[in-house]
Amino acid sequence: MDEELQRSEEERGEEISDAGLERPSSVRYNRKWFLVLGGAAVAGVIGVFAGLKKLAGSEQGGPLTDMFGPFPVRSVEDVPDVPAAEWVITVDGLVDQPLEIDHTAWSSLQRLDETVDFHCVEGWSVDDVRWGGVAPAKLFEQAGLKPEGKFAVFHAYGGTYLSSVSLDLVNSPQTVLADTLNGEPLPAKHGGPVRLVVPDQLGYKSVKWVERIEITDAARAGYWEERGYPEAAPIPG
Repeated sequence: MDEELQRSEEERGEEISDAGLERPSSVRYNRKWFLVLGGAAVAGVIGVFAGLKKLAGSEQGGPLTDMFGPFPVRSVEDVPDVPAAEWVITVDGLVDQPLEIDHTAWSSLQRLDETVDFHCVEGWSVDDVRWGGVAPAKLFEQAGLKPEGKFAVFHAYGGTYLSSVSLDLVNSPQTVLADTLNGEPLPAKHGGPVRLVVPDQLGYKSVKWVERIEITDAARAGYWEERGYPEAAPIPG
C-alpha cells in the first residue's frame, strides 16, 4: 500500500513537471514542493496560485515571474521604498553603546563576500548565491555586547516581520548582512538595501529589510514562529 502511494505521488509530481512548469536551472525543487503543488492543483489553477501565495507567506501577492523565477520572492510586507543612501540600522538592547549605522558608517565597515546555497522551508533551494555585505559581528564590536546577551532579534522595516537568531549563529563566519546579490546592489524585493543571510538556517530566519538589531537574553517569537514555525530552522540533512 505504501509503495502504491509513493508511486502515485511520484507520478503526480512528474505530471506537474510535464505540464509546462518552467524551472530555471538555478533553482532546485525537492519532493515537498511537488507534493504541495500537486495537492493544490486539485482545486484548479486559481487555487494553485492562491495556495502557493499563502504557503509562501506572500500576503501582498506578486507576479508569477517572482514566484517561479530564478530566485523566487517571498514576503509578508510591502517592499519599502527607501534608497540605500537613506537607510539606517539601529543596534540596541543589551549593548554598551547603542548604534545608528547610516550609509556613511556602513560604507566604512569591512566587507564580507560569501557564496552559499539558499534553502526555503517550502522545499526549494537556489544554489551558489553570491552575497556581499558586512558581518553582524562588526557591528557588535562597535556596540559592545553585555554578557547576558544571547540572541539577536532582527526587525524588518515596517515593524511586522522579525525573527530571533542565537548569537552563536549570528557570529558564524558565513552569516552576513547583505547589500549585494551576485555582484549587484541587492534588489528591494529580495530584501534590499540590507537583509540578513544565515546560510545554516532555512530562509525565514534570513530577515529582509533589516532596520533594527536588538540584543536580548532570550529568543523572541517572530512572525512565522508565532504561526507554528520552529525557533531553530537548521537545513535538513
